[in-house]
Amino acid sequence: MTRSGKTRISAESEHAVHHVWGYIGFVAETLIFVLTGIIIGQRAVSETKLGGSDVLKLVFGTYPILHLIRFSINLLFWPILARCGYGLTFNQLVLATYAGLRGAVGMSLALMVSVDDEIPKYI
Repeated sequence: MTRSGKTRISAESEHAVHHVWGYIGFVAETLIFVLTGIIIGQRAVSETKLGGSDVLKLVFGTYPILHLIRFSINLLFWPILARCGYGLTFNQLVLATYAGLRGAVGMSLALMVSVDDEIPKYI
């Protein structure tokens, strides 16, 4: 489509198509956030009682460990990423590591974990 189709779309149409796809992406992300809030919130309220120690474990345990794992994987593939495409500097690698656990991707991962029967509910 990019090779031959993009040149056949007029500038006005391309602008409209860009807006339509942007809106579809916005709706999809909003839907993921709403579903995650409803499902995870309902389970947190009905099944368990969260305490201060749980929040501390999350903030000072799980969250930093996830960033370290993501940074390690990104660092492992950095030589390949630096030579492919536009290249990747170390600053961009750090930014990609930090920004990767936010948004709809992180929420969809939380939803996938919450519905997986193989993962124990309580540790």
